[in-house]
Amino acid sequence: MKLLAAAMLTVTAASAGAAQSEPSAAPMAFGGRIVIGAPRGADPVVYDATGTSLTITSGTPRTYIGGVANIAGAGPQVDVSSVDLSLASAAAVTYTNIRARIQFWDVYTAAGTPVYSSPAGVTIEGDLGPQSLNANSVYTITLNLPTPLRLNSLAAKGFAVNFQGDTGAGLVDDTNLTTALTYGSAQPVGTSALGGGNGFFRNASGRTDFNFLSTDARTFTGITDARTMLVIRGNATVPVSLQTFDVE
Repeated sequence: MKLLAAAMLTVTAASAGAAQSEPSAAPMAFGGRIVIGAPRGADPVVYDATGTSLTITSGTPRTYIGGVANIAGAGPQVDVSSVDLSLASAAAVTYTNIRARIQFWDVYTAAGTPVYSSPAGVTIEGDLGPQSLNANSVYTITLNLPTPLRLNSLAAKGFAVNFQGDTGAGLVDDTNLTTALTYGSAQPVGTSALGGGNGFFRNASGRTDFNFLSTDARTFTGITDARTMLVIRGNATVPVSLQTFDVE
């Protein structure tokens, strides 16, 4: 699913199931909002993993960051209409284009190899166009989907986020562009299912397929409630479709 309309700026390896702890980077500031696509309506927020303290991981690679969402709602299925990603820039860089990408997964298995399976639709992509980003800044990227994305349940939905930058030689993964993480406040809507609400995935294993190994799980030293920033809007009361069968 591609959203390519122009945008406007308004230390030792851990065993499976145990997250490795690493330092966070310096706190980051909010830099602004970038919106892609027209909203389809006023769907409510069904998952909100934002918070008061913003940071990124100091570990690399960090071009793919993920989490596991428990979505709030009656269920049993969810139609996602809009998402807010959190683009973090570690340095001041000017890009001719930035592409935001997110993939949802219907199944999360903590000890799986890899941890996600059953992709929910195709990768959602949106081009932000030319952007000049400030150092240590976080930008909210709102992607309004042209058609809803169906998730088959509320619990343990995997997701992975990637940003690619173009400084003149084409779009590539860029360590300067990563996903912001938050801590220090209660999650507003829904809960993070990773590490009991403390942890995130980064592609330490080098994977670039929006999936992770269990050993890619990370926490921050001295922090007990870190999570990947993501907001999901949609209809979390979608019934399971009934099929009609003819009996002879």
